[in-house]
Amino acid sequence: MTIRRHGLAAVAAVTVAGIAPVAVSAASTPSPATVRAAVADPVETGFLEFLEGASGSLEGPFDAKTYANSVASDTKGRGSVLQALHDYGFVTGYGRDWWKSGSSERLEEVVLVFADARGAATAARTSRTSYAKGQYFQSFFDAKLNDGAYGVTEGEDGYYWSVIVFTKGNDMFAIERGSDSDYPSAQSIAQAQKAFEFAPNSIDVPPPTVAGPGFLPNLRVLVIGALVLLLLAACAIAVGVFVVFKPQSPRLPAVEADPKP
Repeated sequence: MTIRRHGLAAVAAVTVAGIAPVAVSAASTPSPATVRAAVADPVETGFLEFLEGASGSLEGPFDAKTYANSVASDTKGRGSVLQALHDYGFVTGYGRDWWKSGSSERLEEVVLVFADARGAATAARTSRTSYAKGQYFQSFFDAKLNDGAYGVTEGEDGYYWSVIVFTKGNDMFAIERGSDSDYPSAQSIAQAQKAFEFAPNSIDVPPPTVAGPGFLPNLRVLVIGALVLLLLAACAIAVGVFVVFKPQSPRLPAVEADPKP
């Protein structure tokens, strides 16, 4: 039995022709606690959560590089994911991963935070197209959520995934429910409905830090001071070189400077 490491590579693996990159300015990152608070607990009983950093799990906060390493198996794929996340305005993400003791049942939920709602919606649309082209794609199904949400089934080596992707504000959520008995689509729908109701309307992304009014004059002073210091240092270096290489006078032998630590 093979458990795939996140079919969520489809979320950002390719850029669909005709979809322009989202232009965003640099933004601060919301705290991991804030992002985690947007991810719901399992609606089913009996699930145990992986420890943060567990092998084969995307449990905990992640950045674009961590996400790309998790969902892509080669350098080219990771590069595609990173570029797409950058184009869509990805800011940060958080994953939670559960399993049932004594069985192969699996539940995974991730949230990807973008700078704005357009970035989240673009990523979701791209992921649908990518899933349809995937090697393990089986079919789409009704996610029974908001507009733009969709469900998809994937199968590999006797293991079955039912995945639901939806957006809420500037955030994109993906629910993955896996089983070795059949496609757990009903369970994934129930989890997605709980996740949708639980999630905030958006996760606030702090704006970039902007310098205060008095910063620029002070910056000019600092720059001028730095230039003066650099000039003095250059002069000192030039003098030092001159002294070291000056021919010795027969009347006044050169004195070597003490070595500096």
